[in-house]
Amino acid sequence: MHPEARWQRAIQLCQHRRWAMAAQELRALLTAEPDHAPAHAMLAQVLAQQDELDAALQEARTAVGLQPDLDFAHGALAAVHWQRGELPAAATAIRAAIELDPDDVGHRATLAQICIAQKRWDEALAAADDGLALSPEHTDCLNLRALALTKLGRRQEAADSVEASLAHDPDNPYTHQTRGYALLHRGDPRQALHHFQEALRRDPTLDGARAGLVEALKARNPIYRVVLGWFLWLGRFSGARQMQIMIGLWLGTRLLSRALRDGGHERLADLVGYSWLGFVLLTSCAVPLFNLILLLHPVGRHALEPGARRDALALGATAATTILVGLHGWLGSSAWSQHGWLFWLLLLLPVAGIGVFHAGWGRRALQIFCTLAVGFWVWWSVRLHQLLAAPGPIEPLRAHGELYGHLLLAVVLSTWFVLLAPKGSPRRRLGADG
Repeated sequence: MHPEARWQRAIQLCQHRRWAMAAQELRALLTAEPDHAPAHAMLAQVLAQQDELDAALQEARTAVGLQPDLDFAHGALAAVHWQRGELPAAATAIRAAIELDPDDVGHRATLAQICIAQKRWDEALAAADDGLALSPEHTDCLNLRALALTKLGRRQEAADSVEASLAHDPDNPYTHQTRGYALLHRGDPRQALHHFQEALRRDPTLDGARAGLVEALKARNPIYRVVLGWFLWLGRFSGARQMQIMIGLWLGTRLLSRALRDGGHERLADLVGYSWLGFVLLTSCAVPLFNLILLLHPVGRHALEPGARRDALALGATAATTILVGLHGWLGSSAWSQHGWLFWLLLLLPVAGIGVFHAGWGRRALQIFCTLAVGFWVWWSVRLHQLLAAPGPIEPLRAHGELYGHLLLAVVLSTWFVLLAPKGSPRRRLGADG
């Protein structure tokens, strides 16, 4: 087959999302013409769709090396970096594409979405506005503009932008997804659920809409609605600013508790002091706990990703163990359960925190920590029973109690890891994600 015919066939196959056949055609074309830069760039995009990200990055770099003035090659490189979660590199690549072709509105939309992922809302809004200056009815730019405005707290302008997008293209799934997230920010989960369902009806593979549908279902609970409002508000800030806010809240509770104690208000001081633990427990456990409840929902159980279901079941198992150990300690006379219930109560925090992390080193570290902590507690309980069953000097028992104190301290400190450690990035597809 003539190389040009293969190129046109590959384009058609990509339009129909037949990635495997498109990759086959592109590789056949590159066998005949190994220096065909556009084919390398398109193959990079196809491989990225198949989650072959290392090979995709190599193809994109090859395309840029063969033809540095080809904006399509830089755009493909940006898309691959984006899907790998390498956002600074993606931003650099798409800006190079814009310099080569300032009139390509798609490049502006890609830049806007990358800036949104970086939580650079003003830059995202500027990129979307630049795209709309080139094409006033460009659906992705309208949606991304609405999303940036929502994150900036300019809700009415965001609503106007998404309504314009819906009027122009009412069947676009990304538009319904964006409208859903805007409604979540406004505290209207019922209408948000409708738009997420519409988005998934039009594109069942839309991960952002599926995640939004899960949040909308959980937000029908008034307690989770408050937690979600906190998450949405905190999500407007960069990671460094989020850390400053969390440390500020912790310092505030510490200082207020100390001031109340110095003023003779012991009970109120204890209440304020424990409020931080309650806050951490609520914010850390809310997502997997309500995911666990959502498993009973006929729609929710199918909307949850397998990983979220596993995290919810792990938290449920930990909560059940906490209750059983607590009941055993209350009704029985075993020292291991009378003391051990506190460990299991505190362990809820890091176990719940696993569900906050995306795949990566942070999630693995927390999983390993929880596994080791449970193993250490089992050993401690068995050893405590042995020491009590064979009375002897008090020093070994006291030393064993100190080990338990160290275990509790480690679990408490792990909550700071949950709050402050980088959560990683999900696998992404370019589009007007929420």
